[in-house]
Amino acid sequence: MKKRFVSLCLAGLIMVAPASAVFTDISDSRVSQTAAVLDALGIMQGVGGGSFAPGKALTRAQFCKLAVTAMGVTDVSPYASYTIFPDVKHSHWAAPYINAAVRHPELKEKSIIRGYADGSFGPDKIVSYGEVCTMLLRMLGYKEEDVGPFWPADYIAQAQAIGLTDGVTITDARAAVKRGDAAVLLLNALNTDKKGEEGSTLLDKVASSTVKDCILLETGKTHSGLAADAALFYEDGVVDAESPRKTAGTLDSSMIGVYGTIVIGKGSSKVAVGVIPNGNKTETYEVVNAEADRIVTTNGTLRPDRKTKLYISRDYAMDEYENVWANLQSGDTLTLYYNEYGVLQLMAVLPKTTAGAAHSFVYGLATSRRIPAEYTIIKNGAKIDASKLKKYDVVTLDAANRQAIVSDTRLSGKYQTDSTTYSHPSQVEILGKKFSVSSEAAATFKDMKLNDYITLLFDADGNVAAAYPKKDVSAEMQGIVTKIGEGKATVTLTNGLTLRDISIAKDVKTDVMGRLVTVSQSGDGADLIRRTLSGKTAGNWSVAEGKLGSNAVSSKVRVYEEVLSGAPLNAINVSDIDLTSVPASQIKYTVQDNAGTVTNIVLGDVTGESWIYGIGYGKRKNSAPKSDEWVEIGEERIEWSKCSSAQKEQYKKEHPDDFIDTYFVSMKYWDGAKQEESTFRVLTLPRGLGGVPIAVPRGYSTDESIVNTSLDTLKLTLIDTVKPSAFDGSSGVRTKDGYYELAENIGVYVSEQNRFVSLQTAKSNYTSFRVYANKTAENGGKIRVIVAS
Repeated sequence: MKKRFVSLCLAGLIMVAPASAVFTDISDSRVSQTAAVLDALGIMQGVGGGSFAPGKALTRAQFCKLAVTAMGVTDVSPYASYTIFPDVKHSHWAAPYINAAVRHPELKEKSIIRGYADGSFGPDKIVSYGEVCTMLLRMLGYKEEDVGPFWPADYIAQAQAIGLTDGVTITDARAAVKRGDAAVLLLNALNTDKKGEEGSTLLDKVASSTVKDCILLETGKTHSGLAADAALFYEDGVVDAESPRKTAGTLDSSMIGVYGTIVIGKGSSKVAVGVIPNGNKTETYEVVNAEADRIVTTNGTLRPDRKTKLYISRDYAMDEYENVWANLQSGDTLTLYYNEYGVLQLMAVLPKTTAGAAHSFVYGLATSRRIPAEYTIIKNGAKIDASKLKKYDVVTLDAANRQAIVSDTRLSGKYQTDSTTYSHPSQVEILGKKFSVSSEAAATFKDMKLNDYITLLFDADGNVAAAYPKKDVSAEMQGIVTKIGEGKATVTLTNGLTLRDISIAKDVKTDVMGRLVTVSQSGDGADLIRRTLSGKTAGNWSVAEGKLGSNAVSSKVRVYEEVLSGAPLNAINVSDIDLTSVPASQIKYTVQDNAGTVTNIVLGDVTGESWIYGIGYGKRKNSAPKSDEWVEIGEERIEWSKCSSAQKEQYKKEHPDDFIDTYFVSMKYWDGAKQEESTFRVLTLPRGLGGVPIAVPRGYSTDESIVNTSLDTLKLTLIDTVKPSAFDGSSGVRTKDGYYELAENIGVYVSEQNRFVSLQTAKSNYTSFRVYANKTAENGGKIRVIVAS
């Protein structure tokens, strides 16, 4: 029976390859990955000169050698001195393998390969698909009585039934088997249970041991703290950075992210030679933004359990989601890994490795490579023609998909590095953010000096591709401030990069929180200058067609809503937009790349998802003197924080005008699973507070030291008072004004308890429900708050 491992080829995942197994003549990534696995296991090597010759047909002798080696027989010297088949003299290069297939104690009973009726073997005849399927089945212990009497049809059918042929498109039994297909068939066989021995595979013959259910996270190439022959794995629910596994050289970066079985090679060293996937479910998402209770992605919203483990490559650490969610960045590729029972085990942001510097080049220079005429050119998720390429664009050639992926992402700032050689760094720091630098990219730093103002160019995977003096190549850096505090800020740039916890200039005001800013550097800290939302691409946005007016919209477009003038910009998904076409009147601002593709769009209140809906209260405090931290009480001068309660009350009575009035908007709301409460400091209290259903724009700061100068609220409209029978489960409710959809994961506020409960709990205990909406149903409104009594 087939193990729960799926075929490598069917899964389309990248498996195993030590650093030596890089075959330059394989354009099919599936074949390249499979060939690397077999090379690592010592079963099937290349033909020399870095080539694998995937299209070359195999002979019977060649496949016999592969089969014998895959059975774990590596010493065939005892079978080299005699002749069994007349056309395979003992001097023939394959004689030891062919003889071993017939005489080796562990192989002869299986009759892996047989001669012809006339006694010959035909070593130089091309091996057929039917013959290969037959040999693989015999290797696994299948006999004629297990398969059927009709050769080769029954053998091909049986091979298909147990997954041996997964990923191979050959249909003719007489067709020649080429080296690329043979690699796929062999690895499938290694990963399949032997006949009548569930849990036992041929892999046991070529490896000293295996470690199941692991994920390769880092190698020495992606983690500067690892040696070249070490790798970081997720094993048994932990990541042990202190004791990484030893590996056979530097495991190829293509293995990173594979969830499966670590293969430990034979020999004295017992090091990991690679990973074979287990076929468990994985999901991949692109992060738009993250919050404590959710992750907004381009494909929808995830709500992970707060205890779910999250690994973020740039931090080289794993922790529970509730502790590290803030480290997720816009544009991150997040992979979710599930065990065989469908339970989420790990979320990971892995190092970006799909395109190396060896495949990338800077366009428009004398040293630039040529883009093949048959390649499709993709820039920022949109197809373009070559005329729209610009000098200093970074081009990555993807041979497997015949594409040229173009990036115009840049970052300018003061050059800092921890590397001992400034002119050839392994790492560079700009605006407090560190980037690894490949050897190829480091060569462009040869004329750079520490503290020079430079511009980094990035490839489509976010790797540094080159560096130039800022006077020669500049970067237009604008972005949205997603976090700000004392001397630090986090800015998500419109080019997709996120600058996390960068030092900012002293005169930067906290009112830029959630706003569009220009980022620059003239000293040690970053200057953040607030920008107005002026300037946009003309026309309506056809969401389905990916067009805004006459301009293409990137398939990875970043979309934000500004629900009130001056409110923070809140990231949303394209999938949140129910409209097939967004009118120009709802488009406030757009950003285009240098090919004219729209990469960022700021909308008005289109989805209704950029608010926090709940019950709002106003609070006023005057608990601290505005003049000094020291006060005089009687004849004594005392530090305010050390005053007793009685002393503070005495001072307030004597000096009522010496206190700062501070105002707060407090919100109770349901987060989909429980009640939450957030408090926002404001200049003055908005109208309409007092325990009534309202909404506050998302993105305002809950830091009491920060005043949210522009915060305003939206009063929700009472639609109707209904009974439990009016609800259509948790989907909608019938009202006097018609049917209203319920907001996702809506809770119910119980006035008498002053708290939120789940809708199911409320319907089980209460009979009257006041339902409030943000807009009319005709205008896309939903029921956002329910009050039970």
